[in-house]
Amino acid sequence: MSFQSRDRFTSQPDLFTTAAVPRPSLRQRIALTLAVWRQRAEARRSLALMDARSLRDAGISPVAASYEASKPFWEKMTSLR
Repeated sequence: MSFQSRDRFTSQPDLFTTAAVPRPSLRQRIALTLAVWRQRAEARRSLALMDARSLRDAGISPVAASYEASKPFWEKMTSLR
């Protein structure tokens, strides 16, 4: 790599430090939170409906599935494996 080709990359502005990332509005954050909560509730509902064979095929123990399915929607999902 020549000096000229290296200099080409350093002369461009750094996009991560110069561009300001806009913060989501309150409405957007609420919508995102509600969407995450809905997704967690659906995942836990589906997990509770799975039979032992399906859980075994997915590599999830029935105890871990039961524990995760019993948690409220506002708590984060944990790793089941």
